[in-house]
Amino acid sequence: MASLKHISILFAGALCLLSFSGAAHAAAPQFIVEGAVFCEVCRTNFINKLSEPMPGATVRLECRGEEKGNLTYSLEGVTGIGGRYRLTVDGDHGDEQCEVTLVKSSRPDCQEIPNEGWAIKPSSKVIITTNSGFHDDIRHANPLGFTKKQALPKCVEFLKELDINSED
Repeated sequence: MASLKHISILFAGALCLLSFSGAAHAAAPQFIVEGAVFCEVCRTNFINKLSEPMPGATVRLECRGEEKGNLTYSLEGVTGIGGRYRLTVDGDHGDEQCEVTLVKSSRPDCQEIPNEGWAIKPSSKVIITTNSGFHDDIRHANPLGFTKKQALPKCVEFLKELDINSED
């Protein structure tokens, strides 16, 4: 009888170990990528105090492997109140280059994607891995902005404040 009792205990212990190891492998990590999209009304190609939050804009997160053009993960999202977005990303992408880019503006008066200077195809690189030194699952992307065709008149004074010549 004692040997049947020991076998039952061993069997129960083995089941517990198997369930723990299965749970550890079953749950892939999830991350949250947060950021914001603005309408850059002064055409300075940087977010400033006159930039306007853009609810309803579409962004895309893409991760690529080492081989050129090797898209490994893609996810789109739409900004909400205050032009902020929150993307839930499945899996660890530590061996990949991930970035958020602009896809579609929600405003017909502000839909140009900057294409000059450092702002050619603006994007925000994001590190999405558990092996990053971050202690939580939230990753913050830099703000991105569409621009207006013409700067607003109030930008002249703003650019003077910054000592920037708007005709450069």
